[in-house]
Amino acid sequence: MTTSRRNLLSRIVIYGILTIGAVIVCAPLWWMITTSVKPLADVFLFPPEIIPSRFRWDNYADVFRLLPFGRYFLNTLLIAVFAVAGSSFSSALVGYGFAKLRFPGSQALFMLMLGTIMIPYYTTLVPQFIMYRTFGWLNTYLPLIVPSFFGTPFYIFLYRQFFRNIPRDYNEAAIIDGCGYWRTFIRVILPMSIPVVNVVAIYAFNGVWNDFLGPLIYINSEKQRTIQLGINALRGLHTVEWGLLMAASVIALVPTVLIFFFLQRKMIQGVVVSGVKG
Repeated sequence: MTTSRRNLLSRIVIYGILTIGAVIVCAPLWWMITTSVKPLADVFLFPPEIIPSRFRWDNYADVFRLLPFGRYFLNTLLIAVFAVAGSSFSSALVGYGFAKLRFPGSQALFMLMLGTIMIPYYTTLVPQFIMYRTFGWLNTYLPLIVPSFFGTPFYIFLYRQFFRNIPRDYNEAAIIDGCGYWRTFIRVILPMSIPVVNVVAIYAFNGVWNDFLGPLIYINSEKQRTIQLGINALRGLHTVEWGLLMAASVIALVPTVLIFFFLQRKMIQGVVVSGVKG
């Protein structure tokens, strides 16, 4: 067998495996999208219909008719904007301190901070609830927003690793020009860190947008529900309108997909412009 035939055969095998993997990964997404436009009677047909024979587009209209889904959408967007801004900036600030500033015990503090990643969220849930209740923050968005302004360990780790790859010459040049640590961070380091900022923003937005447990615990008012609580409200006690549920899920999925592709392009552009590898 010639080399060209071997290469052709290997490509066929590789692309075949990738195609099978892509079909397996995309099958649940395709089921969700098709179910969102099916009548309830067609959802559990066997064998299942890959392409619906009947389309019921009213499922999307019914989502907004039965619940104030637009308000839930805006509520979640409001929380996400503040939480993403808080997580991105505060984590960058702490990561900059660990990466560029030398002080006694910095390594020990960094290891201690990393250790908090291993603490399950559920172990701190009750103490946090008691604390927020004492503050009078229940049934407000403050428990969902304020913690993001104190940094997130995983995001701090990402920033620190990126900042460590930025040559110290930039810091020294800024100090020679009269910049202090704060101005160096704001005017020199942060603009060069657009790739990691976008990565953190993607993670933070997805985490807030898909959060169900936090709003379930702290939000009691129907008007203040988030989009995930709205989706859960479509589940009945005895029956589930799968078409409505999947239509609401598709609506909730659209912003995350759009933001991912938008920031993915920005992230690549940031790497090219800055010339710094994260």
